[in-house]
Formats: sequence, C-alpha cells, structure tokens
Amino acid sequence: MSVPESRLKTMVQPGRFASPWPLRVRLKGALWRLVWLTLFRPTPTPLVRWRVFLLRLFGAQVAGRPFVSPSAVIRMPWNLVLEHRACLGPAANVYNLGRVILKHKCVVAQEAYLCGGTHDFRHPQWPLVTGDIVIGEDAFVGARAFILPGVVVGDGAVVGACSVVTSDVPPWTVVAGNPCRAVRQRNQSRDSSPPQPVLRPRPGADR
Repeated sequence: MSVPESRLKTMVQPGRFASPWPLRVRLKGALWRLVWLTLFRPTPTPLVRWRVFLLRLFGAQVAGRPFVSPSAVIRMPWNLVLEHRACLGPAANVYNLGRVILKHKCVVAQEAYLCGGTHDFRHPQWPLVTGDIVIGEDAFVGARAFILPGVVVGDGAVVGACSVVTSDVPPWTVVAGNPCRAVRQRNQSRDSSPPQPVLRPRPGADR
C-alpha cells in the first residue's frame, strides 16, 4: 500500500531536463549549499545552536532545542520543521523538496534518507513529484532507512535499519524490511517511560 495521491504534488515543468523551481528558489538553494559547505559542515558537534541558527536564517521552523549533526544534509531549510529534542544524526539526508516535519523527541539515525521527491514516470516529461514527510513524536528511524514522499511515521514507531518505507507506519509499531513490514507493537506505557536506575550494593554491604 502506497501513500494517498492527495498527499503528492506534481510540479509543472516545460521539459524533462528543465527545473520546476523559479530562479529565486534556485539561487537561494545555491547560497544555502555554499553556507552549508563553509559555515555549517565544518563546525564541531557541540555547536548545534550555531547550526540551528543557520537553518533558521534560511527559513527553517524551529521550536525548543533540537539536535542537528554537522554532517546532516538538508536540501531546502525553508521546508524543514524541527520540534524540541528532535534529532538529525550524522550524514542523515533530508531531501526535502516537500516539507519534512520532525516532531518532539524523534530520532533520525545516521545515513537515513528522507526523500521528499520523485518523478511521475507515467508522463513523458517525468515531472517532479513532491510530498511532505512527517516523523512523529518519540519515533525512531534507523540507520540507512529510506523514507518515500508523503509518508507519515506515527508517534512512537520504530523503522528498522536499511528499511524502505513506502507507506505510513502506524503509531507504536516496529517495522523492518524492503518494503518494510510490521514486526511487532511497542508497549507505549513501558517504552515511553524513563529508564529506571539500577541499584547496586556497596562493597562490603553484605558483611
């Protein structure tokens, strides 16, 4: 089952090799890539506030204090929404030709690919098709997972490493595979609770 076509937007372009984006968007994108290369990518990992500032400067919507790795790649910051404690891991790739929304405390692990664009191969011009991607609260997207346009990963869901996600992931569900399939349900009350401390006896306490 794929995502509903109503979530996808087909761009208008005069030919297969013509850009669907107006010149101002292309110039803005070129400037952002220069800023990413010189002012974003070389920063030490702890300087997350500086990287978030740069994303804000280019139109990202940010709430609270998310984490963005210096090696994370964001195609269009103005299409990015970051909520408090959302995390973009090392070399995560946000190809957000449509909006990408990362909700509270979600994690996108290293080298995951959030692909917000594809093409309509039924048409001879192969027009660009974009779709918003939503990663829900407390959700986890594993390393090298691939998320297609228009997909919603539900709150508390887990996407296994290297999975290919072609349709919505229900909340609190673990999925894996290519294409991914449900593996099991998470226990919401148990999995969302903070870890309990392990109490160890002090040396000599049993004497």
